[in-house]
Amino acid sequence: MKTRIGFTLIELLVVIAIIAVLMGILMPSLRKAKKQALKVACQSNLNQTAKALELYEIDYEYKRFEMRKDRSETDGYWWGKLAPYFGNDRYASDIKEGKVIDILMCPSAPAAKFNLAAQQLADVTTGVWGEAGRPWRWNRTDGISTLGSYTMNGWVGHDYLYDQAAGRKEYMYRNWLDMPPAVPLFGCGTWTASWPMAANPVPADLQGGAGGGMKQWCIDRHSRKINIVNKSLSVETVPLQELWHKPWHKNYQKPQEQVVLPGR
Repeated sequence: MKTRIGFTLIELLVVIAIIAVLMGILMPSLRKAKKQALKVACQSNLNQTAKALELYEIDYEYKRFEMRKDRSETDGYWWGKLAPYFGNDRYASDIKEGKVIDILMCPSAPAAKFNLAAQQLADVTTGVWGEAGRPWRWNRTDGISTLGSYTMNGWVGHDYLYDQAAGRKEYMYRNWLDMPPAVPLFGCGTWTASWPMAANPVPADLQGGAGGGMKQWCIDRHSRKINIVNKSLSVETVPLQELWHKPWHKNYQKPQEQVVLPGR
């Protein structure tokens, strides 16, 4: 009798079919695990950024954080002030040279995704709007730019362009020690800073781009959620419709009506 060597065609097809079924079962789990890893890395970046702001406040005796004190400050904005506190000595020099630094980049909107041709120029001559999956770009007068994926809550700092503007000055947090622990400091966003209001409308889509207020935060970056770090240094993954219920500014009043997002 002859001993058969190898597999028949039917046996090979059965093995291939089993592998295909297993892959179909495993792929969603792998995608979910990858998304979770990106979210955790994002949370770590935000936590470090908030800690840097806390260290800055300690060094400056809890004076109001100077995001931008006058027209001459075009290079660093808030990240330039916090760079010495980010935990890596090279960050401060990297920012001055226009290099990308990882702490400013959400892994779900990395520097590699920036696309000047596809993204919208800002409504001021200072950069390019970010999107849900793409970072923003801040342009400097010396031609050096900075990429980032996070937005600062403008109500907690001082920016000379907006600090005394009608409809804004009365809502500013002007004392760090009096600021409630639940106030958001930084989060996933599509511009350098934003001043969200309860009256801001829900955006027509969740991709970001040009526009101010809540539109810069209400983006589909982490499965219709974003990460936010509060003054207490706690990091939250917030469903987008709940953004309108965060205490963004002084005397913030939550909307009475339910927030309804576009899409599903």
